[in-house]
Amino acid sequence: MQSRDAVADEGRGANSELSQMMRGGRSFSGRERNCFFLNTGASIDAAGRFANISAVSGLDYPDDGRAVVLTDWDNDGDVDMWISNRNAPRLRLMRNDSPAGNHFLALRLEGNGKTTNRDAIGARVEVVVSSQPSEKRQLKSIKTLRAGEGYLAQSSKWLHFGLGSTKAIEKVVVRWPDGRIEQFTGIISDRRYRLIQGSGEAREIDIPKRET
Repeated sequence: MQSRDAVADEGRGANSELSQMMRGGRSFSGRERNCFFLNTGASIDAAGRFANISAVSGLDYPDDGRAVVLTDWDNDGDVDMWISNRNAPRLRLMRNDSPAGNHFLALRLEGNGKTTNRDAIGARVEVVVSSQPSEKRQLKSIKTLRAGEGYLAQSSKWLHFGLGSTKAIEKVVVRWPDGRIEQFTGIISDRRYRLIQGSGEAREIDIPKRET
């Protein structure tokens, strides 16, 4: 059995090594590469599995990443990534340059400031798109507006919906944090709108592309 003094000395030695490691900027995880997984869909063949496309995506840097923030940084209609890391570079911008052709919708919510916070944090948004006559159910995409996105990070308060080849939007339904439900219509794809609680009107916002 070890004496108390021996245990204390061992603890001080471990703390000293940890302190030296932190001052030297070394990684806790041993430079694990970033991982990126693709949802293969709900088909029978996909079986609910995810495909590891880390290498082909170009995201598998050994940066010891801590958080990923999603935002349409260059305002071109697709989602880009800011990644914060333990190692250098501390910040990395991954700009999405995928070929254009799919459709999108971007929404910015504003609460009434009384029963709902102004940023509308906690709101749940459903985008219902027009389905084919053969479809027996409505096709919808659902997102929740959150105040945090991983460790010390927050994504844009814009809610970005990728619509794929679908262009026609039937309606947008917002469940505000105070429980009230509001429906917005007359919304066109490939545009950006501000949805203000209680207005019932989707106000289009024109944002020019940003040179990066």
